[in-house]
Amino acid sequence: MRVALLSALLAFAASLVVMGFIYWRTVEEEAGSLRRHVTEESAVLNDVYLSAGRPGLRRAIADTLGANDPQYLAATLDATGRGRSGNVEALIAPRLPLAPGYREGSVRVRGHRAPLEAGYLLRPLDGGDWLLSGRGYAGRTSLRRTLERSILVASILSVLLGLLCGLLIARYVGRRVDAIAEVAERVTGGDLDQRVPLAGSGDAFDALSARINHMLDRIGRLMDELRMVTDALAHDLRSPIGRLRARVDAALRAPQDERETLLAGVIQEADALMRILGTVLEIGRSEAMASRKQFAPLDAAGLLAELAEMYDPLAEDAGVALRVETSGDALPMVGHRQLLAQALSNLVDNALAYAASGGEILLFAQARGGRLALGVADRGPGIPAEDRAEARRRFGRLDSSRSRAGAGLGLALAEAVAHLHEGVLELDDNRPGLRAALALRIEAAR
Repeated sequence: MRVALLSALLAFAASLVVMGFIYWRTVEEEAGSLRRHVTEESAVLNDVYLSAGRPGLRRAIADTLGANDPQYLAATLDATGRGRSGNVEALIAPRLPLAPGYREGSVRVRGHRAPLEAGYLLRPLDGGDWLLSGRGYAGRTSLRRTLERSILVASILSVLLGLLCGLLIARYVGRRVDAIAEVAERVTGGDLDQRVPLAGSGDAFDALSARINHMLDRIGRLMDELRMVTDALAHDLRSPIGRLRARVDAALRAPQDERETLLAGVIQEADALMRILGTVLEIGRSEAMASRKQFAPLDAAGLLAELAEMYDPLAEDAGVALRVETSGDALPMVGHRQLLAQALSNLVDNALAYAASGGEILLFAQARGGRLALGVADRGPGIPAEDRAEARRRFGRLDSSRSRAGAGLGLALAEAVAHLHEGVLELDDNRPGLRAALALRIEAAR
């Protein structure tokens, strides 16, 4: 109802402005036309006066009045505004002394009881007299009254039509809003499969509905991922928790001289659990963009050099050559240094664990295609294209037997860190081997 009333009010206001403009322009045009007409007639009488004097002027006035035009005024006046000849008896409340020019006011006309509102022009004559030529307002007043009545009727019609249009708009808007509200209520009740129907008109409501549906799709995917992560977390924590309990139980039952060794294993298992939980927490914070406040300028080339120095002994033990390669002029960037280092460390750990047989690991930072790529390339067996989605998933393990250590969170963390820096994790074939890169937008990285 408020929408209908608002539409009616807006329609009435718009109509009133338009009609007011028409009224003003019409009245102004009529007043201008009257003034031009009076000026022309006065000029004719003045020409007669200049050429034929007072006698000729009296004859011209008499001849003009003989046409019996009730709105026409022509007369000679004395200095006080009283008529000497013609059809004007006197000016009512004239501004004394009289002055030449166009005026509007009340005039007493011979043979008329009521004063006549008129526009007239005064010209000086010899002897202190004045020539008056003018016309009454009767036609102008009639036009004004007609316009006022028309505006009144049009205003009433505009209100009625505005209410009708407002009701139609309110019905349409209400129907679309009710559809969105109904879906929102069902989603609130737990039915995440609900979607807002699209009318196909491409209007603002369709755009809003499409965005709401996209949001619901995203929420659905997040809920599915949350359930999957919960299941995977429960499954992956079962073994270390079981081992932790067994070590604690064994430590309680063991002789005093063996407890120190067993308790060291308990601490090791507890540290592994803390690392898993810390990584899961960091992934969630990165996906929620909660760590952007800790961004600071950093040198990507320097970061890679530090990582290479840290991993060089491990690479040497594994028989792998570790190289660093940088290119481009976009290596200075703004980001979360600790998380970027952790993500790249995970990629290096994966390369050492699965691709040491390739004999070479490359740490690279390259500016290409409007992006800054930070990553690791190896010459190992790589990851088949059909398995890369599983490798990205939290707790995703391509080693089905789980014979290797790890929780399957390395690539998931790298992808979350890339998302935090407005980028993506790219997994490509290195022919042979795997090329894993955090592809960050240069605009976001500077």
